[in-house]
Amino acid sequence: MKHLLIIEDDKVDQMALERFAKTPEFQYTYQLAISIAEAKLVLKTETFDGIISDYFLGDGTAFEILELNLDIPIIVTTGTGSEEIAVNALKMGAFDYLIKDVDGFYLKMLPITVQNALQRYQSEKELKEYHNNLEGLVLQRTAELKREIEINRESAEVLQKMNMVFSHSNDVTFMTDKAGIITFINPKFTEIYGYTPNEIIGKVTPRILNSTTEEQKFKKFWKKILNKESISDFAYTNKCKNGSLISMEGSVDPIIDSNNELIGFLAIQKDISERLRNEKIQNVLHNISNAVHTTHNLTELLKLIQFYLSSIIDTTNFYIALFNSEKDEITMPFFTDEVDKLKSFPEGKTLTEYVIKTKKPLLASAKKLNELVHENQIEIIGTFPKIWLGVPLLIDKVINGVIVLQSYKDSNAFTKKDEELLVFASDQISLSIQNKKIEEDLKIALEKATESDKLKTAFLQNISHEIRTPMNGILGFSSLLKDPELSGEKQQAFIDIITKSGERMLNTLNDLMDLSKLETGQVHLRLTKIHVNEELEMLYSFFKPEAQTKNLYFNLNNPVLNASPSIETDKEKLYAILSNLIKNAIKYSKYGGIDFGYTQKQDFLEFYVLDSGIGIAEHRKNAIFERFIQADIHDSDAYDGAGLGLSISKSYVEMLGGKIWVDSTVGQGSKFYFTIPLNTSLQD
Repeated sequence: MKHLLIIEDDKVDQMALERFAKTPEFQYTYQLAISIAEAKLVLKTETFDGIISDYFLGDGTAFEILELNLDIPIIVTTGTGSEEIAVNALKMGAFDYLIKDVDGFYLKMLPITVQNALQRYQSEKELKEYHNNLEGLVLQRTAELKREIEINRESAEVLQKMNMVFSHSNDVTFMTDKAGIITFINPKFTEIYGYTPNEIIGKVTPRILNSTTEEQKFKKFWKKILNKESISDFAYTNKCKNGSLISMEGSVDPIIDSNNELIGFLAIQKDISERLRNEKIQNVLHNISNAVHTTHNLTELLKLIQFYLSSIIDTTNFYIALFNSEKDEITMPFFTDEVDKLKSFPEGKTLTEYVIKTKKPLLASAKKLNELVHENQIEIIGTFPKIWLGVPLLIDKVINGVIVLQSYKDSNAFTKKDEELLVFASDQISLSIQNKKIEEDLKIALEKATESDKLKTAFLQNISHEIRTPMNGILGFSSLLKDPELSGEKQQAFIDIITKSGERMLNTLNDLMDLSKLETGQVHLRLTKIHVNEELEMLYSFFKPEAQTKNLYFNLNNPVLNASPSIETDKEKLYAILSNLIKNAIKYSKYGGIDFGYTQKQDFLEFYVLDSGIGIAEHRKNAIFERFIQADIHDSDAYDGAGLGLSISKSYVEMLGGKIWVDSTVGQGSKFYFTIPLNTSLQD
């Protein structure tokens, strides 16, 4: 197991590293140094396979370690995110650098970064040794070649000997004459670029591989090697025979004969596509992690995820589906497609549901999709793709959704490598989506808490008003009744006021008691057979005088039931619901009147109460059914009542198996509806 020296003086980062080192992802042993001085002391007595150093330390910076010119790969970490520090570290010989983030994401990237650094170090070490050996071999072979060329320039034996040297190399190797014409290629050249010796040797220069038109850059390069200078560790993009592009890193050395004459060039190249791809992936995941904090909502985050992923994979047809296991529900918060235009997640045996069920990634060609359809595993919803790639989004082995890519044009749009890439990225994507959802939930909770405080204040003011006002009336007029010279007419008027004040206080206390019982689950249904028409007639008779007192018309629409003259429900709950609605209708209507009644619809009754009152604003239509809320809590003193009636009514309606809602226009009145089944059943 590789042994690392980690230089870190921050206690929090030390603890995070210690926790992470215990996970299966961290396959290294390590020794911790908490300062530059301690690190230098340890390096004198012990050996390490690699060094990871924080940039800022109490007694210096990581540059002091780099200045030791150790033959060990060094990775610099920094919490500042400074591009200048990173560039200077790389110039001084650092193999890589990582930017610390508050989420500790850099620790997740640490193993692959260390692995890449160690592999690169080993490759460069082998290449250097190989290069040193090769230089001597080339000089030796060049001398031999010169002697052999003098005998026969076209000798096949020369090519055979060179081929023996390079045929087993894992790097692309080729030679040219001093004019640049290729004279030799090894098998790796053919494997990477696709050209055979017959197509290349003696016919073309390496510019056949050129993917750019940077003429000035080429001229500088050619001038340097013609001056017998070596060029090493330069990166570029070459073009293969099939037109594909490949990222390479290599060196070019002049071939000099015994007379110090330039006779050709030797080029050695290494494919670095995978390394660059890993660096891109690391950058994409870092950006996705940061996007959690820079976006305002989940939709913005998902849009950025698509954008960042598009730099490493085709996301033209892309969507993310989220799965709620508690509700067994799939939603699709982000969907972009060049063919289909879906607004909601479709029903049926979808591919997405298949991935959720199996919890495994799926890369499916059209043939594979047809097989799954034939096996009755899936149903194709929408346009049939030529290739489909879906990867589950998992957190602690619990599936939270699926990320999907598809192509309608290219059956080779995605490969096994793309699947592996998306699986690797899915952990960070899952975590980012979860964090954003938690953030949104916290915002909603904060808004609700703020609203709750607001409602609490309004409620306390309202309750204080509802209890103090009648109490003042009772106490005040009771005191006036003590006057011995009070006339009988005034006595009766004062007694009426005291009675009404007492009733008002009693109603408030009754509502509070009902609410308390509902909150603690002490309210139970008592089902009996009742005649709806008779109950409505009683309500009509009870409230008609109150309506007439305010000069309001009061009308009952009492149809005959089609199936039965009676229903099975809780009589008291039904009476309380209708009483609350009618009382509110009378209270909030200054003119016009009230209509109430019901209609039968299939197996339920739909009751209504229509008034010509103040009306309810659109944004308050749901809020009025919450505790302590009237149509406008900012004007709750305008009318009597604690704002409990509708909340209690809603609870009763739901206990009876129905629902309640309102249609209303401000200034024109409201029409409340609620439903109850013809036969209510008792529920646990």
